[in-house]
Amino acid sequence: MAFNPITVRRIRRFRSIKRAWWSLLVLSVFTFLALLGPLLVGNQALLVSYQGKWSSPLLMGKVSGKTFGLAEDTTPNYRRLQQAFAQKNQGDWVLLPLIPFSPTEVSEVNLPVQQSLKNGQKYFTDEQHRPLSETKVFILNSDGTRGSTWTVINGKLDGEFRLRDSQGNSTLLSKYSNGVALKTNPNGLHLPPENLFTFIPYPTPPGLDGHWLGTDESGHDVVARLYGGFQTLLIASALYLVATYAIGIFLGAAMGYFGGWFDLVMQRLIEIWSNIPFLYAIVFLATLFEPSLIILMLILVAFSWMGLAHQMRAATYREASRDYVAASRSLGASHTRIIIKHILPNTLSVMITLAPFSIAAVVASLSALDYLGFGLPPTVPSWGDLLRQGKENWSSWWIITSTVTCMVSTLIMVNFIGEGVRDAFDAKTNES
Repeated sequence: MAFNPITVRRIRRFRSIKRAWWSLLVLSVFTFLALLGPLLVGNQALLVSYQGKWSSPLLMGKVSGKTFGLAEDTTPNYRRLQQAFAQKNQGDWVLLPLIPFSPTEVSEVNLPVQQSLKNGQKYFTDEQHRPLSETKVFILNSDGTRGSTWTVINGKLDGEFRLRDSQGNSTLLSKYSNGVALKTNPNGLHLPPENLFTFIPYPTPPGLDGHWLGTDESGHDVVARLYGGFQTLLIASALYLVATYAIGIFLGAAMGYFGGWFDLVMQRLIEIWSNIPFLYAIVFLATLFEPSLIILMLILVAFSWMGLAHQMRAATYREASRDYVAASRSLGASHTRIIIKHILPNTLSVMITLAPFSIAAVVASLSALDYLGFGLPPTVPSWGDLLRQGKENWSSWWIITSTVTCMVSTLIMVNFIGEGVRDAFDAKTNES
């Protein structure tokens, strides 16, 4: 495919603007990574090798834990299964995604408990050998659920003990006081084993239990949540651009080409529609039904196509007065053919230069709606929801810092691309 000399000059001009070119490359890489989905970020194992047999839970869907030698019939927690295989060291292994957490998964942060003997009593400490103040220690099942649970106060067993079976039902209840069992069992089942864990309340700081940037207030991994939010923004941007450009180009081109009463009526309707308060309309519609991504995009498109329509009207009005349009009419070309085959290709610069700024607008608008609580449901990952959590949890600095960094970086790169495209398609620049 060969480009005409004008297009080649535009591409060269865009590549000469380094910040725009590198911004495009970086965003392209991140977009490609977002398309990988569960291959890069997810809680399903890519491959599992057990006793010489390979399986792919990601492709197979739900797999019973008994397939991998576990007692439970439920779907295993593959992160725990990977740790169990590593401890046994029998040649079995689990291949997980780079980020082994799903964007919608609420994952408990469980840290191993250290046990030591002092004056004949067991003491429970964290990894820094500090006594646990007041918490629960428990056995962690292969599917990530809790087994038998003991209460620890000031590093000693003190309080309730529950023995649970594989279904989570309590089969034995006992109590401790200052490290001494008030009620024992002849089988010694009340004695805690060596491999115990304790739960860290949300939000948890970075670096614990495999969470690179910690967790948010709901227990979601922040990296996975940022990844899912970026995927949501990509889908939203695609829907927004297709719908906005379809409406704006069609109406703008028709207004500029036909003019007359049609142009006059449409301009008055656009003026009336543009005076409707956008935020009030969002609040009103959010009270009627639960917003979804499709509904939010329809609302954003309904209030965003006017600017593109005005730009297309001016460009089409200018092109419609040229000689080649008059020649096409004299040769009997239809209005549709003239608009699609002749006018729209000559207004391409208007459509292309506005696209990056439109993407920046939808990223900012959707994040602002999620931040205010009128956006997507909490189950859908979004950067706006992380911003709200960061504002409400200033002590959890990792939430607000990572989210602001991602959002500001994305908006800056999109604007750099938009400025580069605008300069590349500038007629005076290309002529010089």
